Amino acid sequence: MTAQNQWSTIAARVLYEAYPDNDLLPIEPPHPGELIGAFARRAEQAGDTLFLFLCREADDEIDAEEYLSRLDRALRDIDAVRVACHAHSGAGTDNL
Repeated sequence: MTAQNQWSTIAARVLYEAYPDNDLLPIEPPHPGELIGAFARRAEQAGDTLFLFLCREADDEIDAEEYLSRLDRALRDIDAVRVACHAHSGAGTDNL
């Protein structure tokens, strides 16, 4: 089994267990051996768009390193939007 396949088979469990307040998500935990792609389709029903984003970014075709790269890129994008919102809200960036 390649590292990519190993990630695909553990990603759903890792994401679900790491997600804060996962017990409040209206979705059953990943089934044993459930690939992240299948779990992401189920996560669409959870109603939590951040959780869904995290699941969708961890698709079956990538490895853990690529997933982390995607998360880092998302964090940079979110920070850029956050800074812009602060700048236009009059709050400045003192609290960043």
